[in-house]
Amino acid sequence: MTPIFKSSEFVPTVPDFVHIPFFLIKFLGVKLFKWTPDEPITKQQITILGLFTVFSIFNFTSMLLYVVYEDLETLLDITEFVLFWGFTLNALMKGISMVCFRREIESILKGLIAKHPKTAEERAAYQLVPYFRTINISNKYLSIWHLSITSIFVVHPLIASIHGYISREDKNESFDFTLPFMMTYFYDINQPLAYAVSYFLQCCGAFHVSLLFLSGDLLLISMVHLVNMHFGYLIYKIESFQPTGTDADMKVLGPLMVYHNEMLNYAERIDNTFGLATLLNYVGSCLVLCLIGLQIAMGSEAVIVIKFIGFLVSTIVQVFFVSYFGNNLKDLSTGISDAFYNHPWYDANYKYMRMLVLPIARAQRYARLTAFKFFEISMDSFKSLCTTSYQFYTLLRTSIEEDGV
Repeated sequence: MTPIFKSSEFVPTVPDFVHIPFFLIKFLGVKLFKWTPDEPITKQQITILGLFTVFSIFNFTSMLLYVVYEDLETLLDITEFVLFWGFTLNALMKGISMVCFRREIESILKGLIAKHPKTAEERAAYQLVPYFRTINISNKYLSIWHLSITSIFVVHPLIASIHGYISREDKNESFDFTLPFMMTYFYDINQPLAYAVSYFLQCCGAFHVSLLFLSGDLLLISMVHLVNMHFGYLIYKIESFQPTGTDADMKVLGPLMVYHNEMLNYAERIDNTFGLATLLNYVGSCLVLCLIGLQIAMGSEAVIVIKFIGFLVSTIVQVFFVSYFGNNLKDLSTGISDAFYNHPWYDANYKYMRMLVLPIARAQRYARLTAFKFFEISMDSFKSLCTTSYQFYTLLRTSIEEDGV
């Protein structure tokens, strides 16, 4: 008897493409939508969401109290405080965008499920597995790097406090513990229990903000990458089509035009959903890069400089990935027009040739990712961001040196 073996081929689905950003969002206790109607919302999710909400309000209030009751004595203190505030507001904007547009995100992803390749031949033509591997590796790399930098920021003050407490010369002298971020509390944090509670709350807040910041960008590039896969398939189908010179060719051209319009519509909807958050991300990243440069150039402690170098690289890499996938979206959508030019249209009849003008003209309006329609997201915009950030950094540093601060 011949044994029957089950195929071990992994077939990525649309939920697999967005699994990592949705896992990070779910880790915060948030469920944007249900993939199936009977999918339950667990009590654990509700509990986590409630705890993170309370922690966020407490930390936000503590940050405001710092502005009211404390003085930012040095330039490094000012830049550090602005950095943390800017990063926090940027992350909250991404979180708000995902929650407010959750129905649109659901509609786009479930629409892409209907267009997802189903047969083995389609999966090969779509290059489904290579596309999935690309986005999976990108999401994992960004997650590991970004969360590692967050861990360094929250662990370093604890290690420094423990080392300072143990190595102090006068054991009877009071010791000021160090917290990761600038916050003021209505109680004495130098008591062991109070310090432990405050430190725990700041750690929760740091990871909460980091996960919001990270998940927004990962969800954006994952959805863009899905659309890119469909544009790549369209290019393949057009270039491999061999006209027969009969009216039957029109039956092939029509569905391709409809498919192209659907993908353009999905790309535009993704852009409208994340446009404002992307704009604030670019503006905030420019500010962060400039201020981190000052922290690195003027910082005194080697460990602090290393921390902010990691923060700098993390910010640059995250903006690079958004720009890279946005650039791919532009290149692939413009490639539709080239595909129509390159396929053997000269073997078709005159009706087909006349109709071909319409999809070629339509393909001139390419899909793109924008920063709230102000400018396109591409590798050119990434270069401009880095250049502008460096110019602001040099201008600010020159002004500071001239003023003798």
